[in-house]
Amino acid sequence: MKKRVFYVNAIILTSSAVILRLVNIWFCSFICSKIGASGMGLYQLILSVFILGITLCCSGISLTVTRLVSEKRATRDTIRRCALFAACLSLAAASLLFFSSDFVAVNFIGNPSAAVPLKLLSPSLIFIAVSSCLKGYFIAIRNTVVGVTSDIIEQFVTIGSSIFLLNRMKNSLNALIIGSTIGDFASFVYIVLMYLIFVNIRKLSKEKGGGVIKSILHIAVPIFSSSFFRSLLSSVENVLIPRGLKQYGAGDDGALAQYGVMQGMVMPILFFPSSFLTALSVLLIPEMAQAKAENNQSSIQRYVEKAFRYTLIFSFLITSVLIVFADNIGVAIYKSHDVGNILRIMAPIIPLMYLDHVVDSILKGLDQQLYSLKYNFSDSIMRVILIAVFVPIFGIKAFITIIFMSEIYNASLSINRLLKVTKLKVDIVGWIIAPSVCAALLYYVLLLFQKLYCFIV
Repeated sequence: MKKRVFYVNAIILTSSAVILRLVNIWFCSFICSKIGASGMGLYQLILSVFILGITLCCSGISLTVTRLVSEKRATRDTIRRCALFAACLSLAAASLLFFSSDFVAVNFIGNPSAAVPLKLLSPSLIFIAVSSCLKGYFIAIRNTVVGVTSDIIEQFVTIGSSIFLLNRMKNSLNALIIGSTIGDFASFVYIVLMYLIFVNIRKLSKEKGGGVIKSILHIAVPIFSSSFFRSLLSSVENVLIPRGLKQYGAGDDGALAQYGVMQGMVMPILFFPSSFLTALSVLLIPEMAQAKAENNQSSIQRYVEKAFRYTLIFSFLITSVLIVFADNIGVAIYKSHDVGNILRIMAPIIPLMYLDHVVDSILKGLDQQLYSLKYNFSDSIMRVILIAVFVPIFGIKAFITIIFMSEIYNASLSINRLLKVTKLKVDIVGWIIAPSVCAALLYYVLLLFQKLYCFIV
């Protein structure tokens, strides 16, 4: 029964993730057609600051609720206190973002027109924080439908509102931002209503929850520290990239355009196939937490071994597909050969990139979030320093090289820690050699079909 619930939830999460990311890629293409590559670059810079705000008020709270419910230590009072904590933190973050938006736009982003979009985004922090907290409850009770439906509502309301406003407002960027805020509010209303219904159906205890602050400090603070400082460094990194490209000689619009191509076009495509692994990452957290609480080492090893095997097989095959069809994908979605060229260069890092994401989720479930903090923080510092030094000298090539170095560094440390904690031995043949051989065969088969198709046409 437990396995069936796991697989059903995996199917639901995977299907929704694929649909949502496909819609997101289409929406990015639509946005690019409205505001251009340089506008996309500015849009991504604004979002990088906003994501810092999200990190400030969301990091660790969802995981805290998931862990407490999975370990059977949660009551209604416990979850209510976690939600109240998230709401207070997000209110402070929203106020900070609103009142500092002019300063951030001029001195951080380097474009005064970013101030109004930042102000318009600030209320979303409250909606996102409380929603994230309550989603942790649904993940813990293995109910993926509510979270999935919430994401779908947010995405489609955002797109619908944005398209409606784009036809009625002169400032396209502000229209997109208001649409995003409306989508976050719709998702918030839905998730709160579903939580109120479910706690009554499942008769969650009404007793006073003890040790909530202690649990938040133990679980959430390391995650918060890791995520916040990494997000802060990521925001600094995102600002340094267009500045470095400008110093390299790209010019204002050219620098924003190159940045927009990389962050707003290439990265969504690169991460799209990982939608099929999203379910694995999310569902492994409560499974790991429960197995650890029961001291079931064999179950932990079994889950980790399967996670390694399936993730690497999948990611190696995706690498082959993207290398062969990079140009076709770039032209089909964005009508850009530059996107295809960068996509082909980035494809070989996919196995480590996807595996690192899955391993990070497993470490969180095993109460190893403090190690993730150290790895992520050191990785972010390294990236910022390298970008500041080398992007002004070598341009976009330096940035791509730094991404490769970063993924190798971070993934190596995380994987080593997981293997040490679980006492699992590396299966070189099953995890690496077999997927590599399959990927190589697939590459040549796809290349052959592509040449035959071009010859016939």
